[in-house]
Amino acid sequence: MSATDMTVALPLPDTFLSALEEAEREQPEACMVLRAVRSVSGEILDFEWLWANPAASRALGREPTFLRGRRLSEVSPADGLAGRLDVLRQVVASGQPRADNFAEGDVLLQSTAVPLRDGVLVRLRDVTSAQRMEEGLRDTLDWVRDVLESMPDAFFTVDTEWRLTYVNRNAAALTGRTQETLFRRVLWEACPELAGTPLERSLREVAAEESYRLFELRTGRDRWHEVHAWSSGRNISAYARDITDKKRVQAERDALLAREHSGRLEAEALAQRRTHELMAARERLVQSEKLAMAGQLAAGVGHEINNPLSYVAGNLQFAVEQLTPLCRRAGAGPAFQAALDEALEALREAREGAERIRVIVRDLQTFARADELRLTPVDVHAALEFGVSMAMTHLRSRAQVERSFGNVPHALAHEARLGQVFLHLLINAAHAIPAGDFASHRVTLTTRREGAWVLAEVSDTGQGMTPEVLQRAFEPFFTTRPVGEGSGLGLSICLGLVRSMHGELTATSIPGMGSTFQVRLPVAEAVAHPRLPAVREAEGPQRKRVLVVDDEPQLTSVLRRILGRQHDVVVAHSGREALALLEQDDDFDRVFCDLMMADLTGMDVHAELARRQPEVLSRFVFMTGGSFTERARAFLQGVPLPRIEKPFEPGLLHALVDASPPRTGGARRQTTTP
Repeated sequence: MSATDMTVALPLPDTFLSALEEAEREQPEACMVLRAVRSVSGEILDFEWLWANPAASRALGREPTFLRGRRLSEVSPADGLAGRLDVLRQVVASGQPRADNFAEGDVLLQSTAVPLRDGVLVRLRDVTSAQRMEEGLRDTLDWVRDVLESMPDAFFTVDTEWRLTYVNRNAAALTGRTQETLFRRVLWEACPELAGTPLERSLREVAAEESYRLFELRTGRDRWHEVHAWSSGRNISAYARDITDKKRVQAERDALLAREHSGRLEAEALAQRRTHELMAARERLVQSEKLAMAGQLAAGVGHEINNPLSYVAGNLQFAVEQLTPLCRRAGAGPAFQAALDEALEALREAREGAERIRVIVRDLQTFARADELRLTPVDVHAALEFGVSMAMTHLRSRAQVERSFGNVPHALAHEARLGQVFLHLLINAAHAIPAGDFASHRVTLTTRREGAWVLAEVSDTGQGMTPEVLQRAFEPFFTTRPVGEGSGLGLSICLGLVRSMHGELTATSIPGMGSTFQVRLPVAEAVAHPRLPAVREAEGPQRKRVLVVDDEPQLTSVLRRILGRQHDVVVAHSGREALALLEQDDDFDRVFCDLMMADLTGMDVHAELARRQPEVLSRFVFMTGGSFTERARAFLQGVPLPRIEKPFEPGLLHALVDASPPRTGGARRQTTTP
């Protein structure tokens, strides 16, 4: 019979205590017998020791002989066994055993009290180490849980029935569920989407073989995890590490290797293509150098062409004027009349050809003067027409050119640069339109005035530009044309040219519907030019004296033919000859003087006359063939005298003579016309 089942009436016999001492002497647990100490009224006031085994003596730090007969409150502190007085009273009163824990100093004891007659049998077991181990284990579990919850990887465990025994927050997040909804549920029921996947097959292999598996799993459209799964006792554990970045790097590396492999295969073709491109670029550079040289030569060539062209056009005009009255005379035979008409028609066609040559030379000279920086009033419509004439070879097979010109004033600009801008914009519009559908496409030229600005727009019905392309349209070296077909500098150069004229170039575009480029230029302020006095018709035609100074005999000859029927024309074939003549006879109504001559230039003649005969200068008109030195440019800018370009129209010559200023010199002196 055990001690917890005894109920012995007190006083306990010595044989019982001897047997108890014999049985409990070697026990590691403390064992003692306490007898209730009552008051007169029977209330339990304390307990006293009847017996204690060696283990109890060691636990209480007292000898057995010292304990026997001692009261509980005399030996144990109030927070130790003595503090269990109420518990012991309840055991005696109820006759039921009680177990609880308490501290005796630094030792944690587990107490079991069994009732005896008017006393208790108390067993004490030291549970300090067990308690510390339990607390340590609990702290360890908390730490492990914190580690698993804070790790960036997903982790979960399942038991042999595939119930989730643990799942961290990252693993729950992968399933789109909470930890509470997953815990203690069968994995395949909680996450049915995992059934039949590589994850299920690998986990079942780990469970069957009690082994380890490492595999990659696609957990999203662009997301990958590296999964480690192993068997640990009766559980299966798995954690998944996000390797999306690693897979992306691998994919980029594989793509790079593939490109390198492809590049090696295409290296020879690429080298050949680059060789062709370099050859084409070299050819374009040669052409560019040729154009630059042509621009430098254009001024001189234009001057040389204009001089003979002047007397060719003048003589043709004179011949037409002379033959026209003859065609109207009666009495001539039919054959003679037909031949005369045909000759006159041939002369008119030759005159038209000469006019076309004049326009071509003028355009060449416009390009030749592109490096001049002086801004002057420019007719925007004339600049647009120049661009159309130069770009017509590109436009002819692609689009119709429509004009919507408003009544606009002259713009303050540079004639040559503005012509280059319009030329490039028109060529750019032509390239935006596919060839072969002329009737369906249009290039529209529009002009209007907005306040202090003159606006000119070039619109096309081409393919247009996307917002991304439009944003970079004026960026240097940006082009959408194939390699070798465009440098990407055209629009950026145009922007620079327009800004150099204090204007602005902008663009709008709609993909598939076309583009519009708008040039904004400041309005030219009214410039005071010397005005020629109007001819007084009431006075009737008046014969005047005219001096022509030019080193081209044919040119002076044609001027004499044109003006000689109405006026007296005197010719000087050099600047020195003109000065000598004017010194003897300055009684001329109008002096036409060439600006650039071999001996003395028109500028030298002007300088000499300004020194000795300044009153003659008001009657001067300078003739130019379009070739200007720096000195000539400065002279024309600083001298407010009329200027006419070769070849000139006969009507202009007559108008200048008729509008000549009144002479302020002496009496009119008659001279013989040479």
